[in-house]
Amino acid sequence: MESIRIEKTQKAPLFFLKDGYIRLSGRSIPQNARQLYKICFDWVEQYVQAPARDTKVDLYFEYIDTSSIRCVVDILTKLSGIPENSTGCHRVEINWYYERDDEDSFDLGAYIQAHLKVPFNIISIDESGDIPAPLPSTTDSDL
Repeated sequence: MESIRIEKTQKAPLFFLKDGYIRLSGRSIPQNARQLYKICFDWVEQYVQAPARDTKVDLYFEYIDTSSIRCVVDILTKLSGIPENSTGCHRVEINWYYERDDEDSFDLGAYIQAHLKVPFNIISIDESGDIPAPLPSTTDSDL
């Protein structure tokens, strides 16, 4: 599966999509959320046909508008539909990061968590501006 990396802007988050790892982080206030998230949704639709044994999803939004939330929920719902095979090998884990004092982001994570059937962690971070875990390195062949 071909990896995709789209750098964040003032209105769009970072998209990093790689076999076994998905990361969305930054601000999401686009004019047209469906258009912005289409590349991610299309990639996920293809990915769920032959997923990695383990899929980790890291999400951190400084701010996310309502139309973007709907798109992210659609993507997560698609990922949560990855069936476990007979040995239980396919596993999806979602990490929702929020700044410690941001109750709205915590509540949004809890709301999304209640509607998914996969491990979903809500993780408090300091006001560092990004997910503390390093972004996996990429090579030219990954992109």
